[in-house]
Amino acid sequence: MKLSPVSQATNPSAPAPKTLTVGQVVARIRELIEGQFPSALWVEGELSNCSFPASGHIYFSLVDEQATDRLGQRLVLPCAFYRGANQHLKFTLQDGMKVLCLGQVTTYERQGQYQLRVLRVEPKGLGALQLAFEQLKKRLAAEGLFEEARKRPIPTLPQRVGVVTSMTGSAVHDMISKLRGHFAVLILPVKVQGEGAAREIAEALDLASERRLADVLIVGRGGGSVEDLWAFNEEPVARAIARCRIPVICAVGHEDDWTIADYVADLRASTPTHAAQLLVNERQAIVEQAQELIQRLVDTMQLYLDEGVRAVEELGGRLRLLHPIHQITEHLRRAARLHEQLLLSIRHRLDQEQRRLEGFAGRLQALSPLAVLARGYSITFALPQRRPVTDAQALRLGQELETLVARGAILSKVTAVRSPERGDRVEGTAHPEREPHGTST
Repeated sequence: MKLSPVSQATNPSAPAPKTLTVGQVVARIRELIEGQFPSALWVEGELSNCSFPASGHIYFSLVDEQATDRLGQRLVLPCAFYRGANQHLKFTLQDGMKVLCLGQVTTYERQGQYQLRVLRVEPKGLGALQLAFEQLKKRLAAEGLFEEARKRPIPTLPQRVGVVTSMTGSAVHDMISKLRGHFAVLILPVKVQGEGAAREIAEALDLASERRLADVLIVGRGGGSVEDLWAFNEEPVARAIARCRIPVICAVGHEDDWTIADYVADLRASTPTHAAQLLVNERQAIVEQAQELIQRLVDTMQLYLDEGVRAVEELGGRLRLLHPIHQITEHLRRAARLHEQLLLSIRHRLDQEQRRLEGFAGRLQALSPLAVLARGYSITFALPQRRPVTDAQALRLGQELETLVARGAILSKVTAVRSPERGDRVEGTAHPEREPHGTST
């Protein structure tokens, strides 16, 4: 029967136990532990006491939420996540986070304790990339990098467009075909996926910003898986976009692909081709607006010139009217017109007077004694006064008379006079002196 160490200590006659060094004890413990866990295994637990020293290693503990020791304390497994293994970690370890750790159970001989040498960490329930995305998004949003107030407007008429993308993808060819003929295009070739892609993208953005290589930058790539697009979810790229002094358009993947770079950029385009088309459409809209304004300006100037020409022509006409030669010519024309009007007026008046004269002549002709004589009547005048004889009683015997007939005159003397009332007759003898046209009466 073997004696226990306690029995041996109380029994001096018992043989002394074999003495081991600390190193031997630690070595045996390591052999036991590593023999029990010969290969890497997954361990589930909750993170606690996360530490990030300057060496780049990460130290933390995995805590079992359900199991406790005999004293009721939660069971804790110390973990060491060395720099060589954690450099590809996409998210940040935080206390309280539930994770799955792939690692090798080893001993930390200097402190004489066991630990899990972690090779890989995955968040439990949520993918590592998605968790890293949400963590970085939350942190950058808290810093204000997503605020619209800090974003710069995209130039409406950029002269030079810089494109940060891979030269081997189809995206660059689509963008160049859209942009060519409208802008000067500068390509800054970079890796857009894989190791070092985020660093190259950030460096290209910094170079373009420092040297002012373009008026606007398009950074992006064509579609792919989450892993393919992950470079645009890296913090260096987000920081480079935020500090870039040139406005940045982010065009990564397809319509449904959102990256951290999309949130930080001054403008997001759904695809690289869409980014190029946005610039072309804006330029065409400005050009069309400029053409419309130019046409309106031309029309306005033409109207103004037409009005000016009409005003000059009107002033020229007025000057011609005021010119002395024109005045003399116009007066001569006016005198000629007045002369013609005067002649016409005189002719018209003469015609009127002629018609009046003819009317009077007709009336006189109708009243003329000659017309009466032509009908067989005669007129007798008492000589020598040649007074018309209208009363026979006014004549004296022997008085000479002249009687006018239609054709000629008759000279006679009064030989007798009759009274018209009684028909009395005064006898006498007439002695006609001559009878050139007829006999005496």
